[in-house]
Amino acid sequence: MIHERSKADPRFTQGKLIDHEQGLVSRQIFSDEETHRRELERVFHRCWLFLGPESVVARPGDFATSHMGEDPVILWRDTRGTVRAFLNTCPHRGNMICVYDRGRAPSLTCSYHGWTFDSEGKLAGVPFYDEAYYGELDRENWGLVEVPRLTNYGGLLWGCWDPDAPSLQEYLGDMCWYFDTLCFSDDLGGLEALPGCQRYAIVGNWKFFCDNFAGDGYHVPTSHSSAWAVTPVGAAYRSKEGRGERVMVHLAPAHGLGGLSTGNGIYEADLTRAQELGPEVVEYVEQRHRHLQERLEGVPAKLAGWTWGQIFPNLNMQAFDSALRPRILALCLPKGPHDSEIWQWNLVERNAPQSLKAFLARTANRGQSGSGLIGVDDTENFERITEVTRAPMSQKLSFHYAMSLGIEGNWPGQDDWDIEGLPGFMGPHFWETGQRRFYRYWADLMDIHD
Repeated sequence: MIHERSKADPRFTQGKLIDHEQGLVSRQIFSDEETHRRELERVFHRCWLFLGPESVVARPGDFATSHMGEDPVILWRDTRGTVRAFLNTCPHRGNMICVYDRGRAPSLTCSYHGWTFDSEGKLAGVPFYDEAYYGELDRENWGLVEVPRLTNYGGLLWGCWDPDAPSLQEYLGDMCWYFDTLCFSDDLGGLEALPGCQRYAIVGNWKFFCDNFAGDGYHVPTSHSSAWAVTPVGAAYRSKEGRGERVMVHLAPAHGLGGLSTGNGIYEADLTRAQELGPEVVEYVEQRHRHLQERLEGVPAKLAGWTWGQIFPNLNMQAFDSALRPRILALCLPKGPHDSEIWQWNLVERNAPQSLKAFLARTANRGQSGSGLIGVDDTENFERITEVTRAPMSQKLSFHYAMSLGIEGNWPGQDDWDIEGLPGFMGPHFWETGQRRFYRYWADLMDIHD
């Protein structure tokens, strides 16, 4: 007897790239070259993109390189103090203008033919201008291409290529409430980056990394079991009670927060640990908690923070739930359909004690990093998924994102959760609603319909 697969086998795509009703996503969108090319235009050229902390270009003349999708850009504070962003390519013959990660200079010169540009992007110098161009080159129109939309929000720099896109605050939506409440308070001076930007390459489509931060709490007990076995956080997470105190949040259009917690549990744990770091750290933890309670006045649920999060399309966050861990921003840059690069900054509150900043600098890369306890678990998974998914037969299959599909907005025991007054669409710790909505918005931008 020969077994034949049913044509209605739900594991296969049935011709759909995104099946919203069934919670299925075709594996093809993670490997197809044409899909990748289209999303660079339709996703990364339309959305607001995180470029880096403002503190990396603190003084006039400071510059730092970044990317918008696969387009390299230069962040540069001009001599008047204005931060600008330019496409990192010479208008003459396309050579990369800035080859350094960061530095300080009043001008940058192309190493190919010597065209020189000032910090406002103007073409300031052309070798042999009279002999080669006979004085007829239109310098005004051959400066660097400037990113048309650049915004500083809470010390974080964002850019957008689309001049008709909504403002950054409109794009972030309710995420602004969470940032303003927990992160960008003037009481503590806002956020600044610890020195250095960790960069590491991973094998895997950028969407693997980002949808993982958009709402996947399900992988944690399995993928990170070894890390949790040797960390204090793990004991709480492994318990049903520890998981039950944390919720998942979807924020329109496609942002997400994971492991959001309320109440005083994290504060009390921080306070106990701060005793080991000295009285000034204890005072800081207490002051930070007082300021947070003041900002939460009138909100029934008392926000403590979130463990991880994602801002569509490619900014990922971790450790926004404790005063004693650096807040991690991990930018996932696409490098073709099968490869990505992570640029990671560790942020601290500007007015935190120097002793705490030194402690956070020493411990920053133990978890989510290229060499930490957490990051390597995820990237190994993505590498194996990529190896399988790029093969022809595997691309006919769907990924299953149907968890919590039937209980959206009404999960068992929902009324017992302390979430009243918090913005966003909430769900239990184990759900895939955030990931489904991530791909729904992606499909809308790509003009892909059921």
